[in-house]
Amino acid sequence: MPNRKKHNILFLGLTIILVIGFFTNISLGSVSIPLKDVFNSLIGSNVDRETWQHIIQNYRLPKAITAILVGSGLGISGLLMQTLFRNPLAGPFVLGISSGASLGVALIILGTGLFGGIWAAAITSKWSIVIAASLGSFLVLLAVMVVSLKVRDTMAILIIGL
Repeated sequence: MPNRKKHNILFLGLTIILVIGFFTNISLGSVSIPLKDVFNSLIGSNVDRETWQHIIQNYRLPKAITAILVGSGLGISGLLMQTLFRNPLAGPFVLGISSGASLGVALIILGTGLFGGIWAAAITSKWSIVIAASLGSFLVLLAVMVVSLKVRDTMAILIIGL
């Protein structure tokens, strides 16, 4: 029971740090906005300057929420990988997901040599590279999942992913 109380206190402390970091992230930037105005903007009250309201609601709030969601998603996926393979060093390289993303980007970059001029510039835009990385990692993960339906051993899946 004392361990449970220790974990509850630790969880409460980490939650408080997360909330403080969230509001600090929204407050600080190229334009420093006072915390009072950040709170007023989030609850819908009047803010001293309209530009601060626009900056908070359209730029900093979505950025802060995305950072929290992505960070928690990465933590959960890392925990699941480590639990599945019973290896504290397991990561996206274990199943070849990162290598698939690299392969997708390499194919896009090397494939631009087939097209010239405007087509090459359009193909190598930042969104096409992101889509190629996502598609490459998804296809490698799909291939590993198809193989894992036939092979039920986690060590064999680990070797296939590598």
